[in-house]
Amino acid sequence: MMILFALHTFSGTVTFHNWKAALMIYLLAWFSGFGVGLVFRAMRPWSPEVTRFVQQAYMRINMVASGKMFVANMVPGFIISMFDWNPLFHIVDQMHGAGFVNYFPHHTNWEYPLYVACGLLIIGLMAEFFTTKRASMSWDMGR
Repeated sequence: MMILFALHTFSGTVTFHNWKAALMIYLLAWFSGFGVGLVFRAMRPWSPEVTRFVQQAYMRINMVASGKMFVANMVPGFIISMFDWNPLFHIVDQMHGAGFVNYFPHHTNWEYPLYVACGLLIIGLMAEFFTTKRASMSWDMGR
């Protein structure tokens, strides 16, 4: 938001090709991150060290596999098949399609991240409920 504000202030108006779709994709990215974070939060009382390691590994893998460093329409098919599992890859590519006039995402869709985020939210809520019923405050005392 700060970068867009600076661009709008110093260089003129900033226009989005489809700002409603861009806002929807932005909220979908937030929702997907919320689901992943909820799953990690539910895992933490059971094994904090492993959860911290898995969380760091997920963040680093996500930086490479998210599609931020390349355009999905420009890479060969075998690379797309390696990154297609990642909901953030779909979100970034769909955001390119919503923000730029001459970009049309051919290899991604917005439904996949929505389904993954809903699944992660359900799993995270169930795990959080299970954890709050069984976890003890004394587990954290020695750490």
